[in-house]
Amino acid sequence: MSSYGSSSSRWDDPAKGLARLATSMRSFQRVVRSATRAEGHYQGSDARGVVTMAADSAGRVESVDINREWFARQPAASLGPALFEAYQAVLTEVLNASVERMEAAEEAEAHRHEPVADQPGRSTDIGVRSTAPLPTFADVQAALRDLEERQYERESRRKRRLAEASTEQVVHGPSRMVSVTVRGGEPAEITVANGVRRDRVADLAQDVVLALRAVRERATGHNPSTGR
Repeated sequence: MSSYGSSSSRWDDPAKGLARLATSMRSFQRVVRSATRAEGHYQGSDARGVVTMAADSAGRVESVDINREWFARQPAASLGPALFEAYQAVLTEVLNASVERMEAAEEAEAHRHEPVADQPGRSTDIGVRSTAPLPTFADVQAALRDLEERQYERESRRKRRLAEASTEQVVHGPSRMVSVTVRGGEPAEITVANGVRRDRVADLAQDVVLALRAVRERATGHNPSTGR
């Protein structure tokens, strides 16, 4: 028998249905905030330990450390693959940490709504105290608007990446010591100019940081200097 014709249908009580929907929206928002607002710093290195790269919890590169001794024995151009490998390694650490935070936030949120024992003055429905204010349609509409905006932003980024997928871009560091090849909106290769000397390793490292940040700003449309 269809649940729509059953007296136990969840839609028999509009107030309870509204409460469930609003609670679900708020739960989702809390999980996302918990997973994305956490602060952290992560490191990744290439297999030979030539380059170590650090990034924050959002995947924004903070620093690059290059082994000077290795640099003295090898041409500068050979650093490119090591830089890219370190970049992939640190992003993997960031993504793994993000997944762990999301899982922890989901588990914590699930515990928030565990059914409570029947007691005077308590409601067992979705584990919410009976004294809690009932969410309004305005609350639900605001939550839906927020979700729609997030979806629109994700869709815009997806379309932008699809448009860029067929093209190849090259982003240089300010000192033009390093070049980042971008495909589909993501770094695909890092190359270093051959003329870079050992005494400019610190400048090279900073050029890598700024080049990768520029790639990220183009992909996200966010400029930290303007806050937009």
